[in-house]
Amino acid sequence: MDGKILNEFRQDIVSGDWVLISTERAKKPAPQETAKNTQLYQDKTTCPFEDPQRSDHRDPILVYDKGQKIVWEKGSTGEWTTQVVKNKYPALADGFCVPPRNTGPFLVADGFGFHELVITRDHDKSFAQFTNEETAEVLKVYKDRYNSISQDECGDYVLIFHNHGRLAGASVYHNHSQILSMPIIPPGILKNIKGAKEFFERTGEKVHEMLIEWEMEQNKRIICENEKFIALCPFVSRTPYEMRIFPKKKSSNFGDTKDEDIMLLADTLNKVLKKLYVALGNPDYTFFVHTSPIKKDNSDLYDFYHWHIEIMPRFSIAAGMELGTNVFVNTVDPDEAAELLRRTDV
Repeated sequence: MDGKILNEFRQDIVSGDWVLISTERAKKPAPQETAKNTQLYQDKTTCPFEDPQRSDHRDPILVYDKGQKIVWEKGSTGEWTTQVVKNKYPALADGFCVPPRNTGPFLVADGFGFHELVITRDHDKSFAQFTNEETAEVLKVYKDRYNSISQDECGDYVLIFHNHGRLAGASVYHNHSQILSMPIIPPGILKNIKGAKEFFERTGEKVHEMLIEWEMEQNKRIICENEKFIALCPFVSRTPYEMRIFPKKKSSNFGDTKDEDIMLLADTLNKVLKKLYVALGNPDYTFFVHTSPIKKDNSDLYDFYHWHIEIMPRFSIAAGMELGTNVFVNTVDPDEAAELLRRTDV
């Protein structure tokens, strides 16, 4: 890496958001030094996810054991490797489907929907220590619940995300992910859908396909790839070492991922998270699945969009510039971030 100084604003071609790449600000504490102090640890004996049913979670909605979906007998204490339960402290609650209403000049929608936890068995294993088979099992669970929840007539969007570490928002040490279904399409998703649609109408090209082709031609920010998926540090990275995983073949909806492709997706996700762990000393991060809104029919309504996984390492909290302008400040050149991750052996 040549250590070049960058100080430039870059605009995301899909969302329209601006990011400031300012490598001079990297003179602040290094990511590795910051990250080491943020991990939270919780002993098994007090962990609410070590035995979810004994911690007053209801019987699981879905259970896998060693890669296979199993039937859970009510009241069982049987073997499992991944299970899905309702969140005891949900952001969204069970309720009836009612249309949004006006309250004065504001539009209000009741906070009804799904809020579930995807819990893996091993208390001390994070994704960076998973085998491909273990990661594939979690991805199967994501897909299963995504497709089931998408059948609910009230839901407009399903979000799948995972927080690792305190700076990422994790409050429980034990590895778990969250799935939410909401009766609105979040504004960030709408902005991306709108940007992709406008690009298609203007150029006749699908923006993510164009970006993947451009990144492959540039060959600077690609971290790894296989026959089905590619992982890269985006040109407009919002945080140091941000990564995205795209299917090479265009697909707007995560729920349409073929079963035979899940292992290749697991291989890609595993590699980049292990590289992040080794290269940067287990930093905090969030990853989430960005997919198209729920289709109410079998139309190609979002055919111009491309689902993907975004991985955002978290080294600091948002400060005045980010909060005041909604402009992210990234202190690491994405080219150099990708080079470091690419040459990190795992």
